[in-house]
Amino acid sequence: MAGESESNLKKAFEEAKKNAPSIIFIDEIDSITPNREKTHGEVEMRIVSQLLTFMDGLKSRAHVIVMGATNHPNNIDPALRRFGRFDREIDIGA
Repeated sequence: MAGESESNLKKAFEEAKKNAPSIIFIDEIDSITPNREKTHGEVEMRIVSQLLTFMDGLKSRAHVIVMGATNHPNNIDPALRRFGRFDREIDIGA
């Protein structure tokens, strides 16, 4: 169904704000937020844009934390790794 991923993302952010303090954890985030310059998938580009919008909307998110995990941090769209978004990275070596 078109727009289902974006709708699910919106619901997650709305629930997190409604139930703050809360954490949004996105595992394998690189699978839904690839570098927009290297992908031709319309869905992936829309999801990245939507996630950027939601994260920017949480600037005053004193009680909502967004975390992501990936084995491939360089595959994530660079806009998500800028200050104010996913700007703190912790490398957990195995």
